[in-house]
Amino acid sequence: MAKTGIKSTEFWVSIIGMLGGIILASMEGNQWTQIIGGILTAVCGGSYTMGRSLVKSNEAKADLIGEAIRRTPRISKAKKNS
Repeated sequence: MAKTGIKSTEFWVSIIGMLGGIILASMEGNQWTQIIGGILTAVCGGSYTMGRSLVKSNEAKADLIGEAIRRTPRISKAKKNS
C-alpha cells in the first residue's frame, strides 16, 4: 500500500526543496540567488500539488469504475446460452 500525505517521500522532498528555496530567497546581496530561491520554492510546491492532484484524480476514476462494475447486473450462463 502506498504511503499518503505526510508519510510519503514526495512530501518530504518537496518540503526540503521549498525550505531551500526560502533560504535562498531570503539571502541578501545577490539578486539572482533570491530569484532562483523564489522559483525553487514555487516549483517544489507546485509540482507536489500537481502530483497529488493527479494521484487523487486517478484514484477517484478507479473508484467510479469499480462501483460501475459492482453495479452491473451479471448474466447467468443459462440466460447467455438461450
